[in-house]
Amino acid sequence: MSPEELRGLLARRPFMPFRIHVSDQATYDIRNPEMVMIGRTIVCIGIARDIDSPFFDEPAWVALRHVTRLEPIVEAAPAG
Repeated sequence: MSPEELRGLLARRPFMPFRIHVSDQATYDIRNPEMVMIGRTIVCIGIARDIDSPFFDEPAWVALRHVTRLEPIVEAAPAG
């Protein structure tokens, strides 16, 4: 994945949450574009224990060459 492709997804308005899959089978949910910092070959993803927090608890560093796929996170509609 190129840094430009990732930047385009993060800049999309309205923002649509997505999941990053990497070659070691790990996944990272991107629910807030402000929790992601993109470099030329690496991305830093802020991992928050509380998904509603604007602050992250620890960083995850992922080489862009290890991103295998992206998928949208589809939230279930409230029952009612």
